[in-house]
Amino acid sequence: MKKIFTILSVVALGVSANAQTEVVNETFSFTGSLAGNATPTGWFKHSGTTTGEITSDGSKASLIAAKTEDVNKSLSTTYSMTTSDQEFKIVYKVKVNVLNGTNLTTTGDYFLSLGTTATTSDVTTGILILPARLYVKGSATGYSLGVLNNSGGTVTPTYASEVAYGTVSDVTVTYIVSTGSTPTNVAKLVVGSQAEVSNSTGTGNMPNQIASIVIRQGSSGANTTGNITLDDIIVETYASKVLAVGDVSKSKINLVKNTVVKDVLTFGAKANVQVVNLNGQVVKSASVENGSSLNVSSLAKGVYLIKGDVNGETVVQKIIKQ
Repeated sequence: MKKIFTILSVVALGVSANAQTEVVNETFSFTGSLAGNATPTGWFKHSGTTTGEITSDGSKASLIAAKTEDVNKSLSTTYSMTTSDQEFKIVYKVKVNVLNGTNLTTTGDYFLSLGTTATTSDVTTGILILPARLYVKGSATGYSLGVLNNSGGTVTPTYASEVAYGTVSDVTVTYIVSTGSTPTNVAKLVVGSQAEVSNSTGTGNMPNQIASIVIRQGSSGANTTGNITLDDIIVETYASKVLAVGDVSKSKINLVKNTVVKDVLTFGAKANVQVVNLNGQVVKSASVENGSSLNVSSLAKGVYLIKGDVNGETVVQKIIKQ
């Protein structure tokens, strides 16, 4: 059985194949304000009192200490994360330069994140959920970037090492959502050549989609997100993958008796079951009893999930169809 589990995990990882889609590529090649520009830029204000505070000089965007405008840009395709027992990954990359410590928070605040909704006009209604938050804090000598997976609970961003003011940092934030029996979400951060740091302290509602990239200017007196430039924002979504066996279901119920199958599945519990392929499609369904069988000879060879409700508990097992 251990050998079977190992094979299943390797197959599942191989199927994901890191297929990715670029959904934002922002080089800030225009001049003037991001929101409210006479020439549409794709950016819209969703919070703050004044439109047009965040600007571009034709090569980078500038955030200004003590300003309050927040803006967002829609992904070219909204990234849905609703399928059960899958791992979803979305990555954004950006070049960040914190120019100085003027009015820069020493305790930390976030200035970039993903968004679960997007706006198509300049409004003040906000974005529903802001996961994968990129934080900044300063000292007398430089700035540190940190990451937070989500809001809610006792949140504590995780920070990378300090970088000198005026130094451009190549930043990658990876956000991973797992929709297994115990849903999780984690954000990971890499700053330049530093070691990766990760965070999962936020316990707020997990997003079921990502629709935008968000730039935020935090302002609380002299404690703000400071003077920052951003360039080359790229957002990539990845094809979801079926969770590894140990992450799919923690149940002790043996729904399927034979997990390596040629023609017939044999069941160990009464349930309404679905056979799901690695694309999340239900390819067969049936009502089964303990000891009953289901003919799957027509299915293509590969890995499938068998999902069923047993006495009110959702049970998911993987099989290999030979």
